[in-house]
Amino acid sequence: MKKNINDIISGTFLIAGTLIGAGMLGIPSVTGQTGFLPAIVISVAIWLYMLFSGWLFLEATLWMHKDANILSMTKRFLGNKGKLLAGLTFIFLYYCLMIAYIDAGAPLFMSFVNAFLGIKITGWMTYAIFTLIIGVIIGFGIHVIDKINYILVIVLVITYVLLVSGQLPDIEFTKLTYQNWSLTPFAAPILFASFGYHNIIPSLTFHFKENAKTMRYSIFFGSFLALIIYLFWQLTIIGIVPTNELETIYREGGPITQTIQILSQKQWIRNCIKLFGISALATSFLGVSFSVIDFLGDGLNLKRTGKHRFVLVLLTLIPPFIITSYNPSIFLLSFGLAGGFGEAFLNGILPAWLVWIGRYKNKLKSKHMLIGGKIMLGIIILIGLIVMGIEIKILLHH
Repeated sequence: MKKNINDIISGTFLIAGTLIGAGMLGIPSVTGQTGFLPAIVISVAIWLYMLFSGWLFLEATLWMHKDANILSMTKRFLGNKGKLLAGLTFIFLYYCLMIAYIDAGAPLFMSFVNAFLGIKITGWMTYAIFTLIIGVIIGFGIHVIDKINYILVIVLVITYVLLVSGQLPDIEFTKLTYQNWSLTPFAAPILFASFGYHNIIPSLTFHFKENAKTMRYSIFFGSFLALIIYLFWQLTIIGIVPTNELETIYREGGPITQTIQILSQKQWIRNCIKLFGISALATSFLGVSFSVIDFLGDGLNLKRTGKHRFVLVLLTLIPPFIITSYNPSIFLLSFGLAGGFGEAFLNGILPAWLVWIGRYKNKLKSKHMLIGGKIMLGIIILIGLIVMGIEIKILLHH
């Protein structure tokens, strides 16, 4: 019993750690235009959706052999065409995310360096240095990534607490009464990208000896913890930053951190914002880039060590670096694309599709992680398609 509780706590924090990151810098830019009450409603709705799809992904994972991943799962249930579709979507999703991380992280990191070391670097070199640092860290492998990530998570938690507690007295509760329900659906793609954790479900499932109960609770509590943190963050930002400022951020496509730095009159708050932003982006960046290295290594049949790892690091980081260098201020666009297409399909539609095939076509014994049968699976697939449609409308509007 004690081991199960310890495993649930461990799984909870691993999932929460995967979730809490760069989404903190994108969510308020879109939900802030809707108002705080609509922001709560859409955040909870997307959390529930991603919770349900996570449970479905767990159900499909439990049908697989040890060390299975998204490629082996889709090949088994959907054939080679399904495997190819999942593989292309995976690359699209994580390259979009890395583009967002470089775009927002590099200027923040350089402003931090400039403030504390007096070194001023601008232009493409900003993105090159930030990408190079990430590349060196992931080049050394999981042990170095773990240590760096541990430090960054501590910094993230401390600065988050300081920012929220330090800004609470400045919240104007009249700002929280504003509501614009018509814009609420357009926050869905960014929230989809912010609630994605499904890529670690296979690894965690086999790590916990395929204990379905442990994983089910870990997914619930881990994602719920992230939801609470996101809601408090939105309360802080929406209660302080004027709606017109949030609209400007959205139009310019940048992260929320830049505006908060400008608006804050306290130097320690500004420094906290920089540290918070860097740690949020870096933790996400390290996790995603590590996943891509493993994915490419598996797909290209390359070892994850030595010169092969060097090649994999280049393949992982060079494409998003080039795109960001030539097209700055792409944070919200790439983050929205990741959520509206990548997450909506890979972590929304696909889990329901896999379970449908497994339950009703292959007649596999199911633990039924999600009740509702075919109707619920159909709703999950339909909502994923709707979010993809919303992202298309956003792109056409822009």
